[in-house]
Amino acid sequence: MNRLISALSLILLISAAAAAQTTPPAIVQLFGFPCDAQTLTQCPLGSFASGLIESVDGNFYGIASEGGTGLNAQGTIFKLTPSGQLTVLYNFAEQPDGSLPNGAAPDTLIEGSDGFLYGTTLVDGKNGVGTAFKISKTGTITLLHNFCNEFVCKDGANPSFLTEGLDGSLYGGTGPNSPPTSVLFRLGKSGAYKVLHTFDSRTQPDGTGIFGMVQASDGNFYGTTVVGEQSKPANSVFRFDPLTGAYTILHAFNSPNIASSGLTLASDGRLYGLQTGSNLYNINLAGTYRKIRAVSPTPLSDGDLIQASDGSFWGDFNFGNIVFSATRAGAILQNLSLSPAVNGDQPEGLFQASDGKFYGVSFMNGAPTNGQPSNGAIWVIDAGLPAPSPTLVNFRPASGKADSTIRLQGSHFIGTTSVTISGLPARFKVLSANYIRVTVPAAATTGRIDVTNAGGTAISSTNFTVQ
Repeated sequence: MNRLISALSLILLISAAAAAQTTPPAIVQLFGFPCDAQTLTQCPLGSFASGLIESVDGNFYGIASEGGTGLNAQGTIFKLTPSGQLTVLYNFAEQPDGSLPNGAAPDTLIEGSDGFLYGTTLVDGKNGVGTAFKISKTGTITLLHNFCNEFVCKDGANPSFLTEGLDGSLYGGTGPNSPPTSVLFRLGKSGAYKVLHTFDSRTQPDGTGIFGMVQASDGNFYGTTVVGEQSKPANSVFRFDPLTGAYTILHAFNSPNIASSGLTLASDGRLYGLQTGSNLYNINLAGTYRKIRAVSPTPLSDGDLIQASDGSFWGDFNFGNIVFSATRAGAILQNLSLSPAVNGDQPEGLFQASDGKFYGVSFMNGAPTNGQPSNGAIWVIDAGLPAPSPTLVNFRPASGKADSTIRLQGSHFIGTTSVTISGLPARFKVLSANYIRVTVPAAATTGRIDVTNAGGTAISSTNFTVQ
């Protein structure tokens, strides 16, 4: 009898463990942006959340594209602690003369390697079509550039994307608009601005702007364009060389099977993205494209994609209220639904933080906050995954003397515990999730660079040469 009871107990434990493994993780609201219950227009902390990043200081920073305090406030920049306490750093509000010199409707935010936050606004500023700015973590904002939609200006209008390159400059795109207002640009951290490419979908599958770009190990940027003015081809995957300025279309998509997300550089060295119909695809740096399969039973478009610490992909579909995970082969692991009254709707991107959890935002709605309706929410998903290990994509310079500095480029650098050169510990400073500054040790010899955090170790693919 005791053996029977023990056997039954073991079966029950195994069944419970299996059930626990297959139970979908919950999307838990961490913060909702409260609004006045009568009008839903008075939202002092912001509304329509549209971006969130993890900072080296242990906090999260983000943007809300509307709301705030002040005269005709039109968006906020905020700080959020891991426990969910939110503080507004800046309100995009009108000046007494009615102007919005720093712009309105912020739509992108990144952490620069110099400790400042950098971002863009979709509209307003001097010319009414958006700005680029930097802001300290105490809330001091500096205007860097006013965009312009006039034909003679050619600076681009309505900026929509920003990233930092290995050279320390900021790269971004404007649009989607008709030429010449959709451009790829470089922006110095002091405001120096240069148009690098003007998108023109009338003559090629160039699209009318970009979803975003990622810089790969070869130093080139890779990205996808937003669908253009012609149906075939409609948009494309492109490569841009920041040293020569060469712009190359690697793959053209024909309507209705078009690219509908940016690209993520995966651990296998390939670029992965989403296209219409919820389909996952990959493309290598030479341009060889392969459609994989749908990662949601519902055909959706307009999404985001990242690779998680277990090697799987996680992402969302903005207008499907779906957060998903899938293998690199496209096998669906999770399809989680957002609910307007529980955690908001229209997800606007997600990322895996240094604690292994996924964080993201919902553009609209959300669970009530302190008895007030929410319009925009921040949420977290604990899928039980380990902390992400770092990835080391590139470093510059390739050689140097003792006490010189190296700039490492990669991901998941927050929480780095050690950096070594040829096995010798080196002094380092984490500058952002994507950059580390390393000092070459006095006794260093030529060898690989290792970066270690709680999730594991990344090793450079090439040697650093000690002179």
